[in-house]
Amino acid sequence: MTTRIVLTVGAAGLVCMQALAATTPAGSGPWAQVPPLPTACYSGQDPWTDKNAAAIEAVQQSLYAQQEKNTALDQQVNKAMSEDPMAMAQAMQQAMMDDPANAQKMIERMVQTGQEAQTEVVAKSQKETQLEAESKKVLEQYGTALNQAMAPARARWVALQKNMGWEVDQNFAFGPDPSWPQSAWQEWSRIQKDRDAAYVANCAKWWSATGPIQAYLKRYKDFLVQERIPYEQKLGDEGKLNNYKLLNVPADDYRTTTDFEAAIDYMKMASTLYGERMADPFCRMLNACE
Repeated sequence: MTTRIVLTVGAAGLVCMQALAATTPAGSGPWAQVPPLPTACYSGQDPWTDKNAAAIEAVQQSLYAQQEKNTALDQQVNKAMSEDPMAMAQAMQQAMMDDPANAQKMIERMVQTGQEAQTEVVAKSQKETQLEAESKKVLEQYGTALNQAMAPARARWVALQKNMGWEVDQNFAFGPDPSWPQSAWQEWSRIQKDRDAAYVANCAKWWSATGPIQAYLKRYKDFLVQERIPYEQKLGDEGKLNNYKLLNVPADDYRTTTDFEAAIDYMKMASTLYGERMADPFCRMLNACE
């Protein structure tokens, strides 16, 4: 998920003097299709995984449809510029003459945009890279916390193996065998219950609405909505819209796609993080606590 900042050909000289109407709010457009984050400890206890996957597919289809419309408009512009470049130059000159009071502002905005493209693009990309690295760090911290929570159950499992005279395995690499005595089966069952209890206790700290996972995803979404989307709109969409206006290309079908891409990136990030949840308790998966 690398930042996509695109400057259209000629955009630096055609920067729109008016910003886009507004950044799409996080609760509308493609963001309205993003399912709420779950709080259940087990992925098998809620339909979120399927809903999130379906939402990604739906937003991607909307993105592809809008990209086709935008590409058609780009082709009209490119055709006009290649067939009659003199008319393009005259249209630009006439636009400046029609609004001489803002001519200097237009030039200043052109220079400012060029400077920002040299510096801020790199900064935005670096920030997104840092946020993505932070997601890996959060998962490492979760794994460490879960291992610590599971330590008593693991110690109990090691003790059982030693008492039975078995070769010690600390990671539950094998399960019970029909040849085990009843006492070993009973202890195995109690160990799985301990593992489940430890997982649920750790879950309450990490997967709740106030836990570190959702806190990270909020920071990531804030970056996408408040920084990446507006910046990509400024450097990509404004110039295009002004091109269409100068060339009298109807742009009613044009729409920014940056919020589609951001919503997809957010849902994919959420899928990665929530993919660390267990599907079911150990007792159920191993059928060990009957």
